[in-house]
Amino acid sequence: MSCQFDAQSQHLASVSADRSIKLWDLCSHKTTLTINSAHKNVISSCCFTRNGHYLCTASWDQTLHLWDVQTGSYRKKGGIQLSKGHDGSISSCAFSNDASVLVSGAYDRTLTLWDMKGLCKTLVLKGHLDWVTDVDISADKNWVVSSSKDSTVRMWNIEQSEYIPAVIETRRAQGMGFQILKVLLAIRVRIRLYSAIIFAQAKNLSSVTRNMQ
Repeated sequence: MSCQFDAQSQHLASVSADRSIKLWDLCSHKTTLTINSAHKNVISSCCFTRNGHYLCTASWDQTLHLWDVQTGSYRKKGGIQLSKGHDGSISSCAFSNDASVLVSGAYDRTLTLWDMKGLCKTLVLKGHLDWVTDVDISADKNWVVSSSKDSTVRMWNIEQSEYIPAVIETRRAQGMGFQILKVLLAIRVRIRLYSAIIFAQAKNLSSVTRNMQ
């Protein structure tokens, strides 16, 4: 159902409707890890922490599981389960760069933010009119972007979560990454720069006009 490269491009994780997880070595093209019956239902998505230590899997069983794929400690204890964050099948997940925050999207039309230190839910974002197809979080953890079956991409300001999220795309969007937001933020920076230049020019022109008088 989904696949994900680690940040070092050394491994590829794949998850499937058969509830299995596989880790592939990109040099040998062989599987180095297989976890069968990892969830109670279809596994829909997966994501690595930036250091490749943990893999998170999202499932239609309404849970997220964290797997220590570096040490293999899950073999004794199983995966760390995050639950009660959604009332529907979970469709997507993404870690922040420092792995302190995890964001998940689901068929209940919501996004949930999780604190990875306390392994608890911290925030639920509502605004989509249909199920959430994909999610991502910015490097500074201030923004979350999501795509939905409602044909929109929405941008959420975490510090102002009580406000309605901005709709930045109104065409059918099935998947996306934070590159979309990087482009938009770059555009916004340019607009601010242009505004500053225009303001400075207007200020100088006003000063010249006063001197001429």
